[in-house]
Amino acid sequence: MRGRTGSTASTVTWFDDTKLQLPEHVTVRTVPGIVQQVEGSGRVPATVDFSRVQQADSVALALLLRWQSQLQQPLQVVALPGQLRTLLPLYDLEHVLSVA
Repeated sequence: MRGRTGSTASTVTWFDDTKLQLPEHVTVRTVPGIVQQVEGSGRVPATVDFSRVQQADSVALALLLRWQSQLQQPLQVVALPGQLRTLLPLYDLEHVLSVA
């Protein structure tokens, strides 16, 4: 099942009930809307896909940690942008998130 909510640049897309594809922009400006969409769906992603993301800042990591705290297993992260990947060791997150 695939579902979308909101405008194209800030729309999250669900694949099945556990895989979430983030929108093009994941920034301090767009994260409140992303949180609202996800929480409004009543689902918690087990996999988060960054493949559509063109712009992201460190608040994206806080978003991932928010979802990770609601899971019993590591959150799967796909296509994490390079600038965020370099922050993982700085914040000691390389063992908290499962990044592919």
